[in-house]
Formats: sequence, structure tokens, C-alpha cells
Amino acid sequence: MFPGFAVNYIDKNNYKHLYFFRGIDDNDEPIYNNIDLSNYDDRYIFTENLDGSIDYKFYDKSIVKIICKLVDKNNDSNLIILKFK
Repeated sequence: MFPGFAVNYIDKNNYKHLYFFRGIDDNDEPIYNNIDLSNYDDRYIFTENLDGSIDYKFYDKSIVKIICKLVDKNNDSNLIILKFK
């Protein structure tokens, strides 16, 4: 088992990112199906990696926090708030 997670970071061009990994349960299945960014209204792009992780890049460089939900297989969600420093 490897737990799912979401972390934020700022790249060398000062774009803010959210990196999301679905996690892997004991049956090699994803723990989280998706991440819900419905509280975020501005534009972003994302890159899905071969391991199923997703890197979101936000165009608004002035954002100070991201509020999102990690949604699991049962449609239960965990609200997380990530703040940029």
C-alpha cells in the first residue's frame, strides 16, 4: 500500500502547481479516483504521468491557497487546503 496525496509547489517560473497521486491499495488499485477542483474558477492545465499522478499548473500566479477534495472509490472525499508560501 502507498497512500494517495496532494502537494503544492512553485516552479522556477513562479507558476503554482498541485501534484496529485492517487495512491495504491493492497490490491494494486488506486485509492483515490479523482481530485475535485470545483472550488477553483481560474484556468489551469494538467499533465497526467505514466504512474497515474497528475500535475496541475495554474495560470494565476497570485493564488495563495488551493482548496480541493480527494475523492475515493466510494465517492467519499477528504477536503484539503494547500497554502503557498
